[in-house]
This record gives sequence, structure tokens and C-alpha cells, in this order.
Amino acid sequence: MPTRFFAPLLFLVLAVAGFAGSLPVSPNVMGSATVPAFARASFLHDMNPAIDLATALNFSLLYDEEGQLEGVNSDLAFAQMLLETSFLRFGGQVRPGQNNFAGLGALDGGDQGLVFPSPRQGIRAQIQHLKYYASNLPLNAEPINPRLGRVKRATAPTVWLLAKAWASDPNYGKKLMDLMERMVAHADRSSSGPARSPLSTLASPSLPQY
Repeated sequence: MPTRFFAPLLFLVLAVAGFAGSLPVSPNVMGSATVPAFARASFLHDMNPAIDLATALNFSLLYDEEGQLEGVNSDLAFAQMLLETSFLRFGGQVRPGQNNFAGLGALDGGDQGLVFPSPRQGIRAQIQHLKYYASNLPLNAEPINPRLGRVKRATAPTVWLLAKAWASDPNYGKKLMDLMERMVAHADRSSSGPARSPLSTLASPSLPQY
């Protein structure tokens, strides 16, 4: 597995050994994830078995890497991807080949939205968009999201305010919180099961990284 795709040691330990107790669900866009990468991946696979566990884990790890790079809560960003793509089933305005996992540019009028050359680039664009909405902090990576200039910075530091900024759905924030709570509940249930295989044996090398 390429070095750039290693999970942080903490996630590896938690994914293999499990963890005890309920995890907090933060509504803040900026911050650290609390759900282990494997638990997020397992949740996605359970909700959409057509996404094999290795692919789901690759997505989860990409969200961790890109979220940590910009200080964005990767649990929230991952939940947003699940909501916007219907657990990677798509079926709406945005199509799978666009690598657009948060409906960037897919307006209510029917525009299909932006296209990115790889899953990592699409996830990075989403993370950058979230950071712009949540804070005035500069990006740590080169901006690749052409819609950043349309964002009113620091106007949506929480999921509740994203409902007025990212999407027209007034229940958008509640849906994101519900998904994060479901991921936490799934992680809690998974922690009492058998030990998982190491991440290095599950992550698939087939998902394009760049």
C-alpha cells in the first residue's frame, strides 16, 4: 500500500481492536473525527453492499487524509458524501464519473455540477468548500475548487448553518447529524464484535489516489 495511504496509528489500533463507549457527535465543521476509519467504511458497506469494503475503506481514509490536512471534521465530510450521493448510489443530478461527492455546482435548476479527475481531487474540493464556509483560515493545499470565490467565509461553522449555505433543504443540518449519529451507533455495535483484519490488508490499491 502506498505510504501516502497509511491510516494514522490511532485509527489502525481502533479499527483492529475496537473501542469502548459512545463517541461524541460534534456539529462543528472544523475539528477532529471521532469515528474510526474502518467503522465509517463498514457503515457505508452495510448501507450499500454494492460498495465493497475495500473501496469503502479507501474512501474513508481519503476523507481522513484530506480532512486532517485542512482541519475539517472528516466524520462530517464523510456523512455529507453519504447524504449527497445516497451512499454512493448517486441517481440524482451528479453521476459517479464526476468524482463530485458533495453536489458541488449541482444547482436546483438541474446543472450536473463540477467534474474532478479523481476521487481524491473531488474529496479535496469538498473539504476546501467546507473550510471556506466554516472559517477564515487559509487553505493548506492549493485551491482546486473553482466555486470557492462564491463562498461567504465563516458563515457556516456548524452543520445547522450549512442548511442555509450549502443546500436549500431546511433539514440539511439535521440529516447530517442523524447520519453521524448512525455512524457512531454502528461503530459502538462493531466494537463488541470480532477483531478486524489490519487496514493494510483491506484497503484496495485499485482506487485512483490522484
